[in-house]
Amino acid sequence: MKTLSKELLQSGDVLHCTADRLLSRIIRTFTKGRVNHTALAIEVWDELFIIDAQKDGINLRPIDEWNRKYTYSYRVHRPKEFTTEIRIKAVSKIGSTPYDFLSLIVWQPIYILTGKWHGRGKKNAGKRMYCSEYIAWLFDFDYWWQLSPQAVYNLMEEDARFAIVEEA
Repeated sequence: MKTLSKELLQSGDVLHCTADRLLSRIIRTFTKGRVNHTALAIEVWDELFIIDAQKDGINLRPIDEWNRKYTYSYRVHRPKEFTTEIRIKAVSKIGSTPYDFLSLIVWQPIYILTGKWHGRGKKNAGKRMYCSEYIAWLFDFDYWWQLSPQAVYNLMEEDARFAIVEEA
């Protein structure tokens, strides 16, 4: 995996990210995965931005600022269609959806260990979100509120709605 390059990305690209920070390593260990974060590239005002859920909630950041701040390596899935409806849905959570610390720290590990989800269900899960919840919700995956970054990556690998972009 390489550092983010805006020349390779298109609006709608889903970034499956890896970092070497402690929390990133913990997430990968628990999920037995290669990725620990997901994000969305989106064009706004003719500029490419990143929307993702970080500790400050779901926000839109200029791609250069996001790249400097988070220094992720990444893989990309590109939706074959990135409709106006999906774009509107994507921006609807910006600045109004806090980070879902409880699901990430408590419910996700319990789910991974037991296979049983005890956290918020579909009705209330959209009030707070962590990164993979947001991306899974955006693209209408079943049980989106339960999905880890690795689970979203795995689902996109098998989903005909997404093209695999060579490792960026």
